[in-house]
Amino acid sequence: MRLFGTAGIRGRLWEKVTPELALKVGMAIGTYKTGRAVVARDGRTSSVMLKNAMISGLLASGMEVLDADLIPTPALAWATREHGDAGVMITASHNPPTDNGIKVFNGDGTEFYVEQERELEEIVFAGGFRKARWDEIKTVRPIEVVSDYIDAVLDFVNHETKLRVLYDGANGSGSVLAPYLLREMGVRVFSVNAHVDGHFPGRKPEPRYENIAYLGELVKELKVDVAFAQDGDADRIAVFDEKGNYVDEDTVIALFAKRYVEEHGGGTVVTSINTGSKIDEVVERAGGKVVRVPLGQPHDGIKRYRAIFAGEPWKLVHPKFGLWIDSFVTMGLIIKMIDEEGPLSKILSENIPTYYIRKANVACPDELKEKAVENSAKRIEEILGEEIREVLTVSGYRFNLSDRSWVLVRPSGTEPKIRVVVEGPTERRRDELFEMAYGVVKEEVKKLKRTSRA
Repeated sequence: MRLFGTAGIRGRLWEKVTPELALKVGMAIGTYKTGRAVVARDGRTSSVMLKNAMISGLLASGMEVLDADLIPTPALAWATREHGDAGVMITASHNPPTDNGIKVFNGDGTEFYVEQERELEEIVFAGGFRKARWDEIKTVRPIEVVSDYIDAVLDFVNHETKLRVLYDGANGSGSVLAPYLLREMGVRVFSVNAHVDGHFPGRKPEPRYENIAYLGELVKELKVDVAFAQDGDADRIAVFDEKGNYVDEDTVIALFAKRYVEEHGGGTVVTSINTGSKIDEVVERAGGKVVRVPLGQPHDGIKRYRAIFAGEPWKLVHPKFGLWIDSFVTMGLIIKMIDEEGPLSKILSENIPTYYIRKANVACPDELKEKAVENSAKRIEEILGEEIREVLTVSGYRFNLSDRSWVLVRPSGTEPKIRVVVEGPTERRRDELFEMAYGVVKEEVKKLKRTSRA
């Protein structure tokens, strides 16, 4: 698709994302949907401008608009389910401050499915927008979301605590909500980067370990029970235990997957193509099944497989609460687990097995990515031979091996890169597989670049 990527529309301001685009997408949404749209934004410097252009497009096509203004994405999804027929979030999520984007939601709070994004694109480029007559143009009304959303999360989590919690808001829109939610639970909150600033002065908005490693030392200095870090629009969440150890993304998914399967006495868990074998192991032991889908499509997976839980790195969907990625529910439930079962490090060591993962990117021009991945996969398949137990092709190529190791080569949906991810039951096994796969991809990209210049 020309506009939509892994999670909505996203790109550099004035290069891909412009007020003109926001206006057109707004008119396309109003052509595709009818009724009432809930609109919100993150704290980026360009988000007010783009939100107003979006509202103009929605009004022009005959929709009524509820303006929730500055709130995190999970709160927008919830508000859409409660009040709207569609929802729009102006955000570039974890991208740098130079970028912005648009996420579109259905009336039940789900992000637009892939087929809906494709249909919306067709309307944008065809230009056949519905245009409201002068007497059909609806109003814009402000709507207060934060306090009601906090109440909804509190009701769902249903827990009070006295834990000490460190919160890092990345200077993003989660900062207008998370400290207050935690305080309402009884938490003693210690916060950093918890004021909204579209320049993201505290750290890069993506909660990768390298961007938030300093939290490990803060955990120990402040003697907190757990630490949480969000991204720019607060759908992503990263976790540190009480010892200051980073809890890797697959471990968080595995923890919740295991618990939901146990609660349901089975069921299907949906996760993304780039997640690890520890999820499969704990789900299978609990009597459930794991299905992998392309990155950015947990909601598609829930719909298709009737999943009881869905997760991808940093992003968890709790269907019993809502059909969207929700870091605030994740936060509340982890706090509840700690109170009920003891320190987080103990919970994880007793419930989640250890695997070793390694990730890297290979720079590759967008026009060569598909061919480079295909050529690399052929060579990797030849090298691994009879070790291969299963090949998944929902997004790139993932080779599942007989010892629960796996190798993934896939094109990035947002950048001119190829992702190489490898996991093994030992560090040695991981490293030998990684060196092989990474070397193959680099060599194939190099060949294709040379051929394209010839």
